[in-house]
Amino acid sequence: MNDTTAIDLASAARYRVTGMDCPACAAKIEQAVRSVGLDDVRVSIATQIMTLRAADPKSELPRVERAVSEIGYRLDRIAEADVDRHAERGQVPDRQNHITPQYKRALW
Repeated sequence: MNDTTAIDLASAARYRVTGMDCPACAAKIEQAVRSVGLDDVRVSIATQIMTLRAADPKSELPRVERAVSEIGYRLDRIAEADVDRHAERGQVPDRQNHITPQYKRALW
């Protein structure tokens, strides 16, 4: 990934995705986000996190949330403070505690 295609995490919106089990699920979610006009999206099945950048977040993010919900996945917006707090301690956020080491092994 080069500098022109990488998502700038400082201006990115992050969501925890519930209901995603495989790479096909991640591809469906990325396709749904692209269908509403956003091309800068990444979905990680290992972390269950979707990261995207929107030029106009107030109008575009609700459309993204609706599009992903319509295909059967649940999104929870992640506040940057929440991500930083858990990352510093090496912890998994409470809403992600269902991801066990066995689950991660199955994904890899």
